[in-house]
Amino acid sequence: MRANPVTRWLIARRIRQHRIGDALWRRIVDDSDLFDGLDAAARARVRTMAARFIAEKKFFGARGFCIDDTVRAAIAAQACRLVVNLGFDSLDACRTVIVYEEGFVAQREVEDEDGIVHTGHEELAGEAAQGGAVVLAWDDAIPRRNEPAYFPTNVVIHEFAHKLDELSGHLNGLPPLPDGMSDGRWPKTFSAAYAELCDMVERDLEPPIDDYAASDPAEFFAVAVETFFTGPDILADGFPQVYALLTELFREDPLDARRPATGTGDS
Repeated sequence: MRANPVTRWLIARRIRQHRIGDALWRRIVDDSDLFDGLDAAARARVRTMAARFIAEKKFFGARGFCIDDTVRAAIAAQACRLVVNLGFDSLDACRTVIVYEEGFVAQREVEDEDGIVHTGHEELAGEAAQGGAVVLAWDDAIPRRNEPAYFPTNVVIHEFAHKLDELSGHLNGLPPLPDGMSDGRWPKTFSAAYAELCDMVERDLEPPIDDYAASDPAEFFAVAVETFFTGPDILADGFPQVYALLTELFREDPLDARRPATGTGDS
């Protein structure tokens, strides 16, 4: 639904008030490979959306961590990079961002095959529970370029992929789909890929993406999205049909953006 004139004026005012400064913006873009494939217009959209994110979302520092302009801008820019072609409303499931300085510990309950519940603790870099805040460890959320020798990661993209997923009402790996995609291809493709990954992990075979994706369908979606943006060649090689659907969902092809332009004239 198109916003009324007063709402549009208020949004524009918030964006102006929370605009990311030139030096900070350049540092964020230069430090992360997330923005390498974007043209100038797309980068400008991310910057504008990030200013609105800072204005409208609440940030809290955990255990005394100081939330400064760099923390807000870096997290906002990465989150908005995820939905640059989907629109700011795609971040509606997130209202609050909680940031720890380092990894944090969360309590976990797991029910085994006999119905016995086991309680334990897990150290995390991020978390995005349904209906809750996005929780991040700053030392993992700092914009950085991925080392090619490892599975590429980006905790901000991962956790906000969960929030995109949540917009459909459930964390199940099935986010709201644009017109033309609601034809059964998504659940069929993702279910088959998830089953294939789980089988590989169970047989102790080397998985094409981080085996954390085998945890459940929601994590498979989040890891797939994370890999789509940080290591598109890895996802395209391992699960080409999943990659193709994500190009439709996010309305971009990171692989195409990374290919060098070819000229037609003399070199």
